[in-house]
Amino acid sequence: MVDRPIAFQELLQLTALGIQPGSIGFATLTLESDRFVCVREEVNGAKQVVIIDMLDPNNVVRRPISAESAIMHLDDKVIALRAQRQLQIFNIEQKAKVRAHLMHEDVTFWKWISPTTIGIVTETAVYHWTCYAPSSQPDAQTSDTPVKVFDRHASLAGNQIINYRVTPDEKWLVLVGISSNTTNPAGFKVKGAMQLYSKERGVSQPIEGHAASFAEIRLEGASDDTKLFTFAVRTATGAKLHVVEIDHQANLPAYAKKAVDVFFPPEATNDFPVAMQVSKRYGIVYLVTKYGFIHLYDLESGACIYMNRISGETMFTTCEHRATSGIIGINRKGQVLSVTVDEEVMIPYILSTLNNTELAIRIASRGGLPGADDLFQRQFAQLFQSGDYSGAAKVAAGSPRGILRTSQTIDMFKGVPVQQGQLSPILQYFGILLERGKLNKYESLELARPVLVQGRKQLLEKWLKEDKASTLIFT
Repeated sequence: MVDRPIAFQELLQLTALGIQPGSIGFATLTLESDRFVCVREEVNGAKQVVIIDMLDPNNVVRRPISAESAIMHLDDKVIALRAQRQLQIFNIEQKAKVRAHLMHEDVTFWKWISPTTIGIVTETAVYHWTCYAPSSQPDAQTSDTPVKVFDRHASLAGNQIINYRVTPDEKWLVLVGISSNTTNPAGFKVKGAMQLYSKERGVSQPIEGHAASFAEIRLEGASDDTKLFTFAVRTATGAKLHVVEIDHQANLPAYAKKAVDVFFPPEATNDFPVAMQVSKRYGIVYLVTKYGFIHLYDLESGACIYMNRISGETMFTTCEHRATSGIIGINRKGQVLSVTVDEEVMIPYILSTLNNTELAIRIASRGGLPGADDLFQRQFAQLFQSGDYSGAAKVAAGSPRGILRTSQTIDMFKGVPVQQGQLSPILQYFGILLERGKLNKYESLELARPVLVQGRKQLLEKWLKEDKASTLIFT
């Protein structure tokens, strides 16, 4: 039997770094990104903010700050502080105040939604405050004042807001809250309520759900990514993971919406989804539950790949683990845990345990994972020998780590006789490669020769400008 397909490890133990157990919880600890852990605690009657840099965790920074909430920037040593309605942004390294603003309403939740912007939730509305020009975007435009984006939906009244997420272009936004189910004795104990908002349409949709994320995926034959919204909910009758397309583009294939069961063991009667992260590299949804279970789903098909318990304690905060395309989370014991795909095991696991060749090929292609190389080679050979050069070209183009994108493959396509009135197989191959992205050095050189012979240097310059061809052809 193949080992579990996840790489799971404890990155830190916060109590070993001097964090008090009573300070480890949703109200006092924030994890805005995989870079910093920020904790508010009281030591000998003195209030402090503790900052742990994940790149230098043993160098714990403590500051005498009595804020009601503190959130570290995603990447820079910059902290946002809230005391009642007063908001302040400080650059820790420069010891300088960056921005300050006095809200006219109480803030119930806030978080960094991008390197420049904080999302601010009040009892009545959601605001965006573009308050900081990060080191990665020093020329970014900033503002002294938060801007109202939308009003809160009535379905979230009285909810504890636990998350707020936006798409990279900030056109779609989702607010997530939970509340105790006191009105329906037959209902699930904890009710999840979400408000999905389209900025372009100015329309909100209330949805029952506990955890949500936005995602992008490149579907077979598509020239661009498809945008998706995925969310999970548990009710008295069961639990589901839903994936739906948003902002469909007419030139892209349609994504068929998915609704798949989320399994909870009999002993986890009160367990429910609390967090979700989606790995774009692997096209995998990581779903975490309150009781410490993790579920992995294939984003494209909705297939459940794996589930297991990773923590005996409540996981109360998570974020993307950018270094591994995985997920990082903290439990009430103070364990900082990471889960990602085990690159050596994932594909053999899907083939042997799930017996799903199609899924193995898709994830191997998307993530460049080993374990399915022979499947790609056999499939390529079968299609090529049968004369399906277009199909063979697609297999070669999608092969993991480019194992079939070699000079030998180019020679095979060049050696096929061209049928009168039809596009040559080698040009079909290059066309499919260009649709998928950048050419490697062999492909760039091979394509450059006939283009330059025909005096079409401008076409080559166009590909270079679009980052389709390797600059090696000019060196």
